[in-house]
Amino acid sequence: MIQTVKFRMYPDETQERKLHEIFTIFNRVKRIGYNLLFQGEEYMAERFCEYNTIQQRLMGLCHNNPYVNTILIDNNVKLEQQKTWLKKRQKRMIQQLKVINKKINEIKEQDTHDRRLKGLYARRSSIMAKQKNLQLETVVFGTKKLFRQRLRGNISREEFRIRRDSSFNCVGVKAKGTKNWNIKIQPDKTVKIRTVSKKKGRKWLVIPISVNFVQEKWFQRVLNSNKYTVTVKRKFFKGKLRYFVHVSYETPEPAPRYGYEHGAIGLDFNYNFAALTNVDTHGKLLSYHTISFGNLHTYRKDKRNDYVSYKMDKVVNYCINKGKGIVVEDLKFDQEFSYNTTRNRKLTNMKTTALKLLERKCKKRGVSLRRVFPGYTSIIGKYKYSRLHNLTVHHLASYVIARRGMSFKEAFPDIYDWVLSHVGEFIEPRVKKSSPYHRWSMTHDLFKHSGITSFKTAEILRKTVLMKHILNSLTSTQPDNLRAGLSSHGKIDDYHKTWSFINNSTVL
Repeated sequence: MIQTVKFRMYPDETQERKLHEIFTIFNRVKRIGYNLLFQGEEYMAERFCEYNTIQQRLMGLCHNNPYVNTILIDNNVKLEQQKTWLKKRQKRMIQQLKVINKKINEIKEQDTHDRRLKGLYARRSSIMAKQKNLQLETVVFGTKKLFRQRLRGNISREEFRIRRDSSFNCVGVKAKGTKNWNIKIQPDKTVKIRTVSKKKGRKWLVIPISVNFVQEKWFQRVLNSNKYTVTVKRKFFKGKLRYFVHVSYETPEPAPRYGYEHGAIGLDFNYNFAALTNVDTHGKLLSYHTISFGNLHTYRKDKRNDYVSYKMDKVVNYCINKGKGIVVEDLKFDQEFSYNTTRNRKLTNMKTTALKLLERKCKKRGVSLRRVFPGYTSIIGKYKYSRLHNLTVHHLASYVIARRGMSFKEAFPDIYDWVLSHVGEFIEPRVKKSSPYHRWSMTHDLFKHSGITSFKTAEILRKTVLMKHILNSLTSTQPDNLRAGLSSHGKIDDYHKTWSFINNSTVL
């Protein structure tokens, strides 16, 4: 497990000037190195520019400083991220074209002169044009937002450069006899930074750092660790520059203190809240809780990370309070379809921030985390447990997740078996018959086709009784108490009496 701790640096005026020089050269070489890698294999083949040649060229720009090794690692990671983005974009466009073509064929079968076809043809042409011109995009160092502010004249050129070149780092392994580290943490609470100068007496900067009583234990762990990565950052605070050093080091994962001996906590993630349920060892629901995320998509990156971290602390604290491990869905992040811009941003924030933070916090605080298959949790919760617990679909889904994490199997209710036996092949199954969720899928499609999307309100219960009456008419069996528990206005007076009738009817 990787732990990161931040210390503040206090350089004098001379050291500050040399730090600015390192920031400038490091980031300039980083941009040049990325452009060389981005131009691709054809460019390197034409100019006989292999990887070692790129490294030698960057070493010349960086005055033979070993910062180049870290720069090459960062550039390769950034380029791989761009390639991953390109693959996902291509996959998403292919899926969009499939959906549009399917919609066009469905409309053509009904009416070849339908007005909607014109818009669908235009949309398909637009996506095909984008797909044809899709290629790797260059990286804007310093973020696009900062670059736009500079173009509009909202910030000065000097401020833009300082914010763009805001960090430099070094990756290395601490071993006996090695002297090639660029940034070292010293026992006397100083940080030793290699400069780009080769003159004697000017190769190193020794800058004091502040370590308070809370950070003292982390500082000692850094000194005793075999490997750590150091990043030096600068940022404006109240109109003045401040300097910080971020140290990331590996720590052994603590043994889990909160497991599944007394039950489990189920978690169902949504883009605006998290639903938690507390389950005992027999799979019985004990309590539930909701943690809302607010307008997460409106926050900037740093504020969003802090806010999500605060919310994930609440999730972990809930698990510690109950003394149980947590069960989450093993989610896949390949999104083949698109919502509106706001919802896409919310989903992205949840995927890339919340889940990773939760996993790290659980490891750090000794809470066991278990992943389970995410399929049909909401459907099983809605159709099997909505009557018993009368909760939202999301809390019922988290309840099913917790039971699945404890290896409980969800038996298919007999009442739905009876309903499906009268439907026959009317509903086309979406999954194979060998799948354990085949009957759940057919039940969901049946109720959806009948206009029943929830099991919580009196109106829905009235529709359920009505559908039961229709199914009974197929068998020529009419019970006398079809309106059990309903008033003259069709509303439920006795909730339990109505459900008791549905389950205990002589027809079933």
